[in-house]
Amino acid sequence: MVTVVDLTLPGDALPLGDVLLEDEDARIKPERMAPISDDVLPFFWISDGSVGNIERALAEESTVESTERLASVDGRHLYAMEWAGDLGVVVESLEATDGVILDGVGEQGRWELRIRFPSHDRLREFADRCRASDVRFDVGGIYNPHVPTAKDVLTPTQWETLNVAYERGYFEVPRQSTLADLSEQFGVTEQAVSQRLRRALNGLVGSVRFDSP
Repeated sequence: MVTVVDLTLPGDALPLGDVLLEDEDARIKPERMAPISDDVLPFFWISDGSVGNIERALAEESTVESTERLASVDGRHLYAMEWAGDLGVVVESLEATDGVILDGVGEQGRWELRIRFPSHDRLREFADRCRASDVRFDVGGIYNPHVPTAKDVLTPTQWETLNVAYERGYFEVPRQSTLADLSEQFGVTEQAVSQRLRRALNGLVGSVRFDSP
């Protein structure tokens, strides 16, 4: 079963750790950092109020081969990174266990990460690899997310309306019932039934995550 874990790691456990440890005002947020490897070009938002400080620190960062600033928004700066050499035990362990960083931020000398693993066994393998290399970490929580059902995302009224509409053939082609039929059954206007159905369908579609290949 898919397992999600919240971890706190020291700043030097991941690339750009020197930036975190040397600049207490630095804040680093991965835009996309999973999986990580030396032939991937990850993107990071970095802020500390000074482009000069950021780029000076990046130039001195041992894991960075080159950087390119792609955008600046409200004091935050988006950089593309090309890595140099070994990216450390945590990155290697993520690759080996198919770990995916869903979200995270680095600040005040540490990383707060939410990571998804294909199974609890892969999470255990990741933890064992880190411990074997004396990488310290704290676990904030472990979750087994489930795929939301219709009842998770709809109100009781929307759920009932959608079910009755389906059972009475409203969605069939040709339709076996009309908005007028449904409004009579529920004792509300056709417009009210239409809004319930539209909001229910919008909620269902919105709950589905479409991932790029």
